[in-house]
Amino acid sequence: MTRTSGAGRQAYVDWTEHRFFRYRGCAPDPDEPRLAVGSPGVDASGRAVRVGVDAWLGEDRDGGEPQRVREARQDAAVRVCLSCPVMVQCDAYANTLNADGRLVEPEGIRGGRTALERHKALIKARQAQPVPVAAPAPDRLLDTRQKRAILAALAVCWEPVEVMVAAGMPDVRTANWQRSALVRLLGLPKTATRMQVLEAARARGRLDGVRVVADDGTVPAIPPESENVLMEVRGQVLLWPSKRSELAAVVAGVRPRRRPGRGLRSRSLRARFRSVPGQTEIEVADPGPELADVVALFADESLVVAA
Repeated sequence: MTRTSGAGRQAYVDWTEHRFFRYRGCAPDPDEPRLAVGSPGVDASGRAVRVGVDAWLGEDRDGGEPQRVREARQDAAVRVCLSCPVMVQCDAYANTLNADGRLVEPEGIRGGRTALERHKALIKARQAQPVPVAAPAPDRLLDTRQKRAILAALAVCWEPVEVMVAAGMPDVRTANWQRSALVRLLGLPKTATRMQVLEAARARGRLDGVRVVADDGTVPAIPPESENVLMEVRGQVLLWPSKRSELAAVVAGVRPRRRPGRGLRSRSLRARFRSVPGQTEIEVADPGPELADVVALFADESLVVAA
């Protein structure tokens, strides 16, 4: 059951109790209840077109609906909506959000707009809203050893591996997590740049006496997620899952020997397979009497859906 919010209930009342509600275009015709009472409109040949009351419904029809038929039905319904005296009230009610944050009427044509158009408008409105940001944390949460180390490292460099080494973190994942926590504790959004983080930290007295290497202002404070990290060592670009132990080995000129991780196998199980005589032989029992003929339950006829 849909939980309608107070705004949705009020919008429904404003729509249904409007003095022109009885004259809405999508109402059934008293003489022909299957057709809408709204203005029929005229097609390209000048012939009057009557619109069925189900033209405003969603697209969940039995057997599907060809794109050409669906577009013609929606266009006819929208033309009726544009001349409806309660189109604005209908649009306001259908696009009100319920208690779950969804549209009260997510399907069908409402207020002269299709369901797809109304959902796109909802997504656009949500994207335009500012992202809520937590309030800055107390200073004591910024004075931990890890936060001081990551902030000092971020002041002089920003590449994931370089920050890991400068901060003394065991691996890049831990360093990136500390960078994300630092942004959150400073009360900044996840999209904050490195320079914004450093400015916020300086305003709170956490960079006194620390030299800051400036960038062009586009470097993100939180690096994008990546399973592997590129780094140039001794003039060569290396691709690896970065850890301090592997970094020390490469700098020393030793290539670390990798072992299969959890869930990985060093050799394929198929390579260990050995054929056993008679293993692939299958004994088939007597199938017995012949099976009955298969009879089609439905005739091969096309279903025509009329408005």
